[in-house]
Amino acid sequence: MYIQHDVNLDSPTASANSPKPKPISMIMVDQDTRYRLVLLGASRTGKSSIVHMFLNGKFLETYKETVEDLHYREFIVDDKTIKVDILDTAGNMEFPAMRRLSIATSHAFILVYSVDSIESLNEIRCIIEQIKEQRTNYAEIPIVIVGNKTDRTGVREVDEQHVRTMLNELGPLHCGFVECTALDRASIIDIFLKLLSLVQLSAARQLSPILTRKISERLKKNEFDDKSETGFSRSRSLIRRTSVKKKATSSNGKHPSKTLDCLIS
Repeated sequence: MYIQHDVNLDSPTASANSPKPKPISMIMVDQDTRYRLVLLGASRTGKSSIVHMFLNGKFLETYKETVEDLHYREFIVDDKTIKVDILDTAGNMEFPAMRRLSIATSHAFILVYSVDSIESLNEIRCIIEQIKEQRTNYAEIPIVIVGNKTDRTGVREVDEQHVRTMLNELGPLHCGFVECTALDRASIIDIFLKLLSLVQLSAARQLSPILTRKISERLKKNEFDDKSETGFSRSRSLIRRTSVKKKATSSNGKHPSKTLDCLIS
């Protein structure tokens, strides 16, 4: 999501076409450019819930095992249209070709693990190694590592030091780190603000308070809706299969997120 200045979050629109993204070396603010952001991580880490909360302002209570879901948005930036594909991927390795393709075509990554599962952090290590194998310019690609499910107090297996140790072992990366809960939209917004900061555009600092203010205003009005005028969702589901329902509860509803920069090259 490579955006300058003020973003009009009140006017997302959809499109049926999905052109191949430009190479990472060509990333810049361009009216004709379409960007691809890919979420990767183990199953049941909350990737889909993060996307749903960011786009809709609501927690996704029903668990559905994702194979691949593509969401499209257009953001209005200084009268320019910035087109963004958000690809929510499978959390297992049943479709290795799909994972390789998503890694090869992404402009940026959000890598999600669950703070109550050290195995899910180990999966992040494997994904980063795959990115390094496939992308010769991996050190330039914005990556945000996200520790989700901070609302699950008392069962934490992964802390910040685990993440730092892993990153030190993996070598230089252009990355950031955020802890969040998909129950709290403010902490989800931190993920995307961190991603913006990694782009290293001079306007990123100007955008952050504006974006935060707009999100706050929308939450107060409770008007954030993912429906078009026809009543259909603007997100395009490529492939989806359902599994058992899974509900999450929280004692206080809001949980502060933790963010930091890590090994930014």
